[in-house]
Amino acid sequence: MFEAFQFEFMRNALAAGLLVSIVCGVIGTLVVVNRIVFLAGGIAHAAYGGIGLAVFMGWPFTAGTAGFSLLAAGVMAAVTLKAKHRADAMVGVIWA
Repeated sequence: MFEAFQFEFMRNALAAGLLVSIVCGVIGTLVVVNRIVFLAGGIAHAAYGGIGLAVFMGWPFTAGTAGFSLLAAGVMAAVTLKAKHRADAMVGVIWA
């Protein structure tokens, strides 16, 4: 089993996996504690719309996905800051 770690890419993959697991654990805990789980799902699904728009318009995938996700996050943030309801409820209305 340890023979695989003689390759540099395996050591890099393990290090990257450990770092990502720590970051995702911290961010996931904050998302659940702040009750914005639906908000994270809404932005993730907005990325699919960005991919579709990028394919349709002939843009690079990364630019379309990042731009559409940032736009969706901005709209969701503006709506939830102005509303007196929970963020999850407002994202559900936007998502529907």
